[in-house]
Amino acid sequence: MVALSKDMLVGTFRLVSLEARRSDGEISHPFGDAPIGVFIFDPDGNFAVQLMDPDRTSGGATPAGNAHMAMFGTYRVDGDQQTFTLTPDGATHPALIGSEVLRYVDFRDGLAIFNTPTQEVDGLETTTYITWRKVSPT
Repeated sequence: MVALSKDMLVGTFRLVSLEARRSDGEISHPFGDAPIGVFIFDPDGNFAVQLMDPDRTSGGATPAGNAHMAMFGTYRVDGDQQTFTLTPDGATHPALIGSEVLRYVDFRDGLAIFNTPTQEVDGLETTTYITWRKVSPT
């Protein structure tokens, strides 16, 4: 496996899918069945990301019950751990501002799969997988 580098992230990604997988096998789609989004990483360590459910009638299942999530700030890469950490300067969810948001990264078949650390939700282990396609190198 090739160690993750900042160069691998720099560019613009478009959202392919977003799903939360629970340890009991249940899969949910917090931003609906066909979410849209963009994630931009620059070479200086800045990022911006937006995700939304284009069918706003679904009500969304995000922490604030919104069908939209956005944040921007800085990022750093840990190539040995295959992770990056976001530090939002601004976010639609104020609790994220100044926090550290960890994502594991797996590149395969032309896609970048970012996943959250496993969390316990309603007594079950849950991991969110966010799949992106790079559409611009810078």
